[in-house]
Amino acid sequence: MIRAAFLSLAFTLGASGALAQAPEAAPAEAPAAAPAIPGGAASELPAAVAEEQITVSSDYRGSVITVFGVNPDRRGRGDVVVVVRGPDAPASVMRKRRFLGLWVNGPPVRFSEAPSFFAVMSNRPLRQIATPQAIWSLELDPAASAQLSSAVPPGADPSAYRAALVRLRRAQGLYQELGREGLRMYQGGLFRAVVRLPANAPIAEYHADTYLFRDGRLISSQRVPIRIARIGFERTIHDLATNASVLYGLLTVLLALAAGSLAAYLFRRQ
Repeated sequence: MIRAAFLSLAFTLGASGALAQAPEAAPAEAPAAAPAIPGGAASELPAAVAEEQITVSSDYRGSVITVFGVNPDRRGRGDVVVVVRGPDAPASVMRKRRFLGLWVNGPPVRFSEAPSFFAVMSNRPLRQIATPQAIWSLELDPAASAQLSSAVPPGADPSAYRAALVRLRRAQGLYQELGREGLRMYQGGLFRAVVRLPANAPIAEYHADTYLFRDGRLISSQRVPIRIARIGFERTIHDLATNASVLYGLLTVLLALAAGSLAAYLFRRQ
């Protein structure tokens, strides 16, 4: 049943992609400009996600993001790359150094923005699909998205700090290079990518970017938004703490006082 639903969705995407690529007659009036897509490709790659909104409750332990798509080329030519990105956020990296025989943290190197989550999948090794320049410009490598906002120590290499940031977040499960393990290709140009989102990933707006390359050149791409949002009592507490922090603090103090008073009263009766 799941496979049938996947094939039905994928064929629907393929049909819409075929319509989008049909030859156009010269119109009397220019149509409205389409929104920009990643990489500025000439056309959009038909793609969608299984769930555009993922809900988070008190027992949230991570989730799974599934991306479907279809290669509009009837002969299945080209390579597919799928990237799931989290929101950019500031980050800092400190390098250990010896001081009086002890290992201490050196001065921090700060990044104004770096992906809070990043997962990339492809049907072949990424270096065989696109040139290093294309990988960097399209930010198919998480290090390419990390923007330095402070100077590195004299004689240090900025790329070493970018690599350290990637290594640390990969150990936390926030940066994933899944390659062919996370991307499955089907007959007719259909593909499916599966990403496991850990519980420590931020709860925010994500994007699933799909790319189609042919002979090292970007042919088409598509961006699909994914929203991860809290629900229920946890969302109420989060919104109160974020939007009315003073009121949240007062309520927390009053709740603690009430709990302490109730405990003292019960123990005194005993």
